Amino acid sequence: MKTCKRCFREFDETDVDVVDVSPATELADIFLRDIGVEDINDLCPECREELGVMNLLGFGE
Repeated sequence: MKTCKRCFREFDETDVDVVDVSPATELADIFLRDIGVEDINDLCPECREELGVMNLLGFGE
């Protein structure tokens, strides 16, 4: 189990299914790599998807 560095919830990174990857999650992964996050897997799937949706909408946090 890992702890998300953004929301501090525990999640199991092995449970993330490749089929469940959404365009928002992919966009979040690109954004996180671009800003220099060392390990994008330190964020839970919900936080990664939320960041991707915020980027799609054009809002920043």
